[in-house]
Formats: sequence, C-alpha cells, structure tokens
Amino acid sequence: MYQIEPLVPLIGPLVVGPLGVSHLPRMWLKGILSDAHVLPDTYFDDYKGFNKRVVDGLGLDPEPWFAFLKTLPTYLQAEQYVKDHAAKLDAASIAAVNAEVASLPRPEENAAKVRAAVGLDDASVNNSAMLINLDDWYAIHKELTAHKNDGLAPLVPMVSSAQTGLLGVPHLPRLWMKALSRATGALPKDWKSGLECGFDNQLAKLTGLDLAAAIAYINAELPDYLTFERWFERQVGPVSDAKKAEWSEKIAAMQQPEDRAQPNLAEAGAADLQTRSTILINDLVDWKYMHDDIAGRKLARA
Repeated sequence: MYQIEPLVPLIGPLVVGPLGVSHLPRMWLKGILSDAHVLPDTYFDDYKGFNKRVVDGLGLDPEPWFAFLKTLPTYLQAEQYVKDHAAKLDAASIAAVNAEVASLPRPEENAAKVRAAVGLDDASVNNSAMLINLDDWYAIHKELTAHKNDGLAPLVPMVSSAQTGLLGVPHLPRLWMKALSRATGALPKDWKSGLECGFDNQLAKLTGLDLAAAIAYINAELPDYLTFERWFERQVGPVSDAKKAEWSEKIAAMQQPEDRAQPNLAEAGAADLQTRSTILINDLVDWKYMHDDIAGRKLARA
C-alpha cells in the first residue's frame, strides 16, 4: 500500500476552529506535520508569514508556542494552549487577525509563480490565502493522480467545507477533494462522497448542479481543482454575487441533528463542545483522524 509522504497541509488559512481564529488550524497542522517529519520542504512551520501575524495578533510568545506544536498536540489541545497563554483573545483582536489573514496580498513575484504553477493566467489573483489554497489543491492532485494505480493508503480529505475557490462557492473544493480521493482509491471508507453524502447533495440542490454528472466527470477525467471549477461554472451557468452570498449563508448555517452531532463530537474528542455546526463538526472529525494518522507515522519512525 502506497502512503503519500510528505503531506500537503490542506487546511486553508481562512478555516477556523471553535475559537474562531483564522489560520490557527493550519498553523497547528503544519506544526504537527513538521514534528512527524512529513511536512513538505516548501512549507514553513515557524515564526513568519501568516504564522507570525496570528501569533502576534493573539499575543502569544512564539518560542514556547512553536515548541508546544512539536509535542504533537491534538487540535483541541492546541486551542486550549491558546486560551491559556494568549494575551489578546478578545473579539476585537480575533476579528483583526481574521481580517489581516483574509486580505493580505501576495508579493507579485511569488504570486506569479503560484499562478503559473496552477495554470491560472489572471494577474488580478494575488490574495495570499486564495493562492495558498490553489497551490495546496494542485499539489495534492498531482500526488493522488500520480499514484492512483499504486494502492493508495487512506488519506483524510482535510479540505474544509468552509473553503472556496475562485468562484466563491463553499464546499465545492471539499466535494472535489473527496470525489477525487475516492476515484484514486484514497478516500477512507467512513467518508461519504457524491450521491451518498448529505452535504454534497445539499450543495447540488442549492446550485442546480447535476451531482451524478459531476462525480462521473471526476471519475473519468480526474481533473485538478481549477479545471473542475470551470466545469462546474459551465454546468450551472453565470451566478451573481448575491446568489453566491445566499449559498454561503445557507451552507454556513447547516446543522447536524442532535442524535448525529453528539456522537460525531465524541468521536472527534470534543464531547463537551456545544455545537451542531456541520462544517465545524466535520472539520473536527477530520482533524482528529489526521492527528492520529500523523502520530502513527511518527511512531513508525521511532
């Protein structure tokens, strides 16, 4: 069985955990990937970039924070560390951090390299968070398709339903990621995709997407994300910003029934958390299983 290593940190910069802090889940993931020696060389896990902005914005002491991430904490343990040590965890400080992460442009030389790598010729795309997403998705697509015939080991899909591509449609990247993982043999058996997935069906219902056709297209073509997004746009037609905002609001508001939410939270190690948010619960389950996967890889190297 082929195990993909190193691992692309697929949690996007704008994804938040229960604390609501952008980039904190991604910083955690890069830290534990680094601790297990499976973070790609092109990614950094120290005090710079978005990491520095979030650490400074929350008033964390960087040296002990990054040392803590090297102890392979779960995500919820990382959030507890932040609660215990951040000097600025008020709503205004969190909002300021989130605004900076969402709006930061990428220097043009670097942005141009990413656009060229992912096949994007629109020079107006220079938002750093978006370029990170596109770069991550391009990298994982290359890995999955290159090893589709090698008997891939299960890989937690990690892309959050909160993430969007250039079209601004939430969950669409996760739909693609799960379907591509299944098509290449890498989707864990308990993760649902396509017609069997309630979230995928909800997105299809909202957008008018023919979900069966979308899955058939991914199975046949194994497209990268931008290629799939362009296919989606051709299928559903032009969409106004107002309609996209409506979709985003409805997707963000999705909740799991109580009888599903509580067992899923317990599975994620978050039994005491009071939420029924479908996006957050799915993310927490992903992050728990990814943590366990990384811990297993680290132990295998010991």
